[in-house]
Amino acid sequence: MEYENLSREELGEALETFEKEVDELEQEKNKWEEKAKKVKADFENYKKKQDERKEKWQHRAREDLAEDLIQIMDNLERAIASADEDSTVLQGVKMVADQLLSELEKRGLERIDAEGEEFDPRLHKAVDTEEHEEENKVLKQKRKGYMFGDKVLREAEVVVSKRAEEQN
Repeated sequence: MEYENLSREELGEALETFEKEVDELEQEKNKWEEKAKKVKADFENYKKKQDERKEKWQHRAREDLAEDLIQIMDNLERAIASADEDSTVLQGVKMVADQLLSELEKRGLERIDAEGEEFDPRLHKAVDTEEHEEENKVLKQKRKGYMFGDKVLREAEVVVSKRAEEQN
């Protein structure tokens, strides 16, 4: 279209038409920008959820592995307890047990030290009681307990004190 030969009125109409087209294109551009922002936000949320799922899965896998390796620790400790003190094999088994425990602790496993502590049913499993001047104290630990993060994998099996009943 040649604009030089148009009248003022025709130029005004052409300008109005162009301005309408520009407005429509601006609105469409804004609409697409909004859609792009929403898609980007949705994708960011998706990535966050996937990262959270991955972290939970990894945590659960470490927890499961720790639970399985606790059984091996128990067996190593039984072997250490039953071995001859002067045995060179005993020293090797102790080294393996210490190394295994160290690696598990690096990954979040904690032993529950119960002896001398106040009995806590969330951390301790009472397997026996003995009379004592203090009540509700852990006197002996029969089997070690373990935590992974803030979850108890296995309660410590303990002997708990109870007050001696007074005879009349």
